[in-house]
Amino acid sequence: MLFTDGIAAQPDALGRSAKSVRDALSDVPLPRPGEVIALVGIGASEHAAASAAPVWRDHGLRAFAVPASQMQKTAMPFADLYVGLSESGRSAETVAALRQLSGTRRVGLTNFADSPLVAVVEELIYLDSGPDSPVYTTGYTATLQALGLLGEHWSGKATDWSGLPEMAATVLTDTAPFMADLSSVLAGVRVVDVVASGASISTAREGALMLRESARLLTASHETYNYLHGSMEPLDPQTACVIIGGGREIRLALETSELGCPTLLITTRSDIASSKTLTVMRLPQATSPLGQAVLEILPLQQLGWAVASDRGLAVDGFRYHQDDTKLS
Repeated sequence: MLFTDGIAAQPDALGRSAKSVRDALSDVPLPRPGEVIALVGIGASEHAAASAAPVWRDHGLRAFAVPASQMQKTAMPFADLYVGLSESGRSAETVAALRQLSGTRRVGLTNFADSPLVAVVEELIYLDSGPDSPVYTTGYTATLQALGLLGEHWSGKATDWSGLPEMAATVLTDTAPFMADLSSVLAGVRVVDVVASGASISTAREGALMLRESARLLTASHETYNYLHGSMEPLDPQTACVIIGGGREIRLALETSELGCPTLLITTRSDIASSKTLTVMRLPQATSPLGQAVLEILPLQQLGWAVASDRGLAVDGFRYHQDDTKLS
């Protein structure tokens, strides 16, 4: 699937995937009280896990995210339950990490029921999000939604996800007119910093990765409060800032734009106006923080496509293929 087609397919994919995930959850027992849950993934899946873990903790689950790359060479269990995330089900590091943990409860979250991941888990949640693009779109947002639904199933703190596909369609429509101007602005910068905190941290990490993969921009991702402790020191008008959130991020966006940095603020706040160096994209408010993370990544996907198109990039695969990251 082409990148632009994957972006457009997400509202339908979210609706279809939500049904598949809910059907699977009836066969996924609750954790025992006090059990520690590790969310394991790499790449985009690791980014999704980084947002899911604090949301799950807010729901009373003892959860944390760990990169699969840190688990490949240790068989020492450090959690009671492992959730392995891989849209393709073929991520070599995630499969290797879970394979050595036999005897410990393992849950797999994947889009392919016949993938290698299935062989190393006891329970499977099938995304059914359909085809994906080489730079992940449908699989990434469906994974965020699935993690939200799984965490609510285990915690008993359910919210209404039924409106998310329509909100996603609205965001894609409403933010599209911004892209030509933003793409033009990014053509003149040296680097793009992507900044967020809390449940939006996946948006910063995946946004920076996706802009790098699709448009070949030089990007870096930052947690908001860490950014304030020195990472913003190199800022100048040759640095663009993409800032996501509605807390400390508001003041930060105003400050970076005053420094002359082209700044994009993605927020639900309605009391902040665009200016010469500040572009404000207002998103609808989702019922779940992970649903909000789904909405937040959509304009960054569109921006990646706009910049890539301006640069004549097809976004149809990777230039530097690594033969040891995906299993056959």
